[in-house]
Amino acid sequence: MRDHLAAIESRCHYIDLTIDSEREKMLRIKQIVGDGMLSQHMLDEETHERVVDFIDINKKNLRELSLRTVLKVADLAKAFPSNWEAMAENTVLKRV
Repeated sequence: MRDHLAAIESRCHYIDLTIDSEREKMLRIKQIVGDGMLSQHMLDEETHERVVDFIDINKKNLRELSLRTVLKVADLAKAFPSNWEAMAENTVLKRV
């Protein structure tokens, strides 16, 4: 797998943003979400904030702290407005 990744990187312009810590990742997530990343989901402001809060509160237990995870949780919030948090706990959090 490493060889394939190296091959892809050699063909692309690659910028290492050195966003390594949870704090840095959350700052970037909040910035991108604030710039409208979730606008296509048409969530109300409260749900929008609850999605970001869910990610922030559970960041240590997420399978992956990333923008993709934010999209997954927002998809659940859109599809299942009354119980998306329980579904997100089962799908994006690590099993303890």
